[in-house]
Amino acid sequence: MEIFMGNNRSKDNVTVASSSINARLAYVDFKLFFTGRVNRTDLKNAFGIAEASASRVLTEYSRQRPNNKTQKANTIIRSSFEALNPMDADIALDMLANGFNSNKVFGITELAFEKIGRIPSQLNVYDVAMITRAISGKYSITCNYLSENSSNHRRRVIVPLAIMHDGTSWMFRGYDRSDTNGRNFKNFHFARVRNVVEEYQPKDMKQLEHEDLSQDKLWNLRLPLVLNLHASLSEESRRKVRADFGIPEDRDDLFATERAAFRWILEKKWYIDARSNSQKIEDSKNGANRFYKFELTNLNMIEQMERA
Repeated sequence: MEIFMGNNRSKDNVTVASSSINARLAYVDFKLFFTGRVNRTDLKNAFGIAEASASRVLTEYSRQRPNNKTQKANTIIRSSFEALNPMDADIALDMLANGFNSNKVFGITELAFEKIGRIPSQLNVYDVAMITRAISGKYSITCNYLSENSSNHRRRVIVPLAIMHDGTSWMFRGYDRSDTNGRNFKNFHFARVRNVVEEYQPKDMKQLEHEDLSQDKLWNLRLPLVLNLHASLSEESRRKVRADFGIPEDRDDLFATERAAFRWILEKKWYIDARSNSQKIEDSKNGANRFYKFELTNLNMIEQMERA
């Protein structure tokens, strides 16, 4: 049987037999690298195969990459792992969020497709894999973080908890053990993380109960956002915003529900004016002229919910 391990095979040359075994081996590769473990049940659930077939896949994978995983526990050997199919970090994160898709591994699409505005090497796949393995294994990492709001790029100890995507950038929610100000649950951009080290062996690096996502108040609080088209918009701009957001022509309002942890991200991406009246007066005095699409009309209620 022909076995293909590259990423540049055309769709026409991939046979049913070869694509089937390649997909299963690629899945093992993916699971090991980005979650740190794989088992027969994973293969059975992903491909609907019998346990004996799943065992054969794991055996074949070990034959081709004997130094990638342990034999009994099927966990990654970090020091010697070499991927069968070197994978783009953006694609890997998408599959972690939406499910494994071998077509994405091998670059097969149903229709001609190109991603626009991709920044080359924005994500370091090895750093990303260490972070996603920490999420799966429930342990911490240490890293430097290039914060947007601070010049302090010191080493941090972070417990990664979940991956997120805002339509442009990949991020993760994490518990920052290094923060002494009580704001430990935060959003982090994968692209701003540097020098990641996995802390998977020391017992004191395991995720603690108070660091669990279930204890993250802003993550678990969903805010009802009442938005109105901003008064500064021209009628032509209003028509464009209505079309972009699916707002009926006779309406100026939009209702959305979002996690409190994502509020500032949504405000930035949707150009939402969430200023208080005093802030608006101050900006007017200073001649600040910002572009907004919406105004948050229930700001007081939102702030009360966040404080509670």
